[in-house]
Amino acid sequence: MNTSQCTARLLASAVHDMRNVLAVIRESAGLAQDLAALADASGSVKTVNASSDSAAAQQRLGSALAEVQRSVGQGAALAEAMDYLAQSGGVESGEHSGPCDLVRVTRSFCLLAARQARAAQVHLVSGEGAEPVWAAVPPMDVLRALLEIFDLCASVGGQVQLRFTAGRRQKEEGIVVEVLEGTNRELALAAMTGSPMLCGMRPGWRAALMPWREQGPRFFLSFSVCDSDAA
Repeated sequence: MNTSQCTARLLASAVHDMRNVLAVIRESAGLAQDLAALADASGSVKTVNASSDSAAAQQRLGSALAEVQRSVGQGAALAEAMDYLAQSGGVESGEHSGPCDLVRVTRSFCLLAARQARAAQVHLVSGEGAEPVWAAVPPMDVLRALLEIFDLCASVGGQVQLRFTAGRRQKEEGIVVEVLEGTNRELALAAMTGSPMLCGMRPGWRAALMPWREQGPRFFLSFSVCDSDAA
């Protein structure tokens, strides 16, 4: 999987979700407008049930506005992740001027790939850390590695919950990968165990997915510099 393929897949998934967000905002805003107009009309016509009707309309209006606020927040998070993807796609290994925050990468990936994950019946979870975890690796390469891990779990039929948490093992920065639950959990664990080395890294970088046995059924995704010929 090259950079263009990874970017296209994540962008297509994010755009689909962004359209859903906009559709919810449009429908909720339309409902709020209708309720406001109804309230104005009922205000000029006094009926026996006017008080109860007004209370019900206000409750529905509040629910519609709350849904708009929720969708705006979701859209803002998606937009930030899409912006991060665009920035990451322009960073080549040789141009990488500084470390990337693995916490932000995992959070962005779970947002960007959410639609693909739903289609594959894989629930993605980003384990939030209290502090950034910096790693000297291009962010796009981390996104590609995470997408390959997702593909491994999807290849066995999905129906699993997958959690990515940025962290450290023996002073090495990486990402803890856990298959938390699901019908095909054991199949997903077997697929990941049989694929310790991931492809798609740019020359000069290597990604390794290794079992972390002392911490239970979980894996550690590490990144390291290597010779270009060996990558």
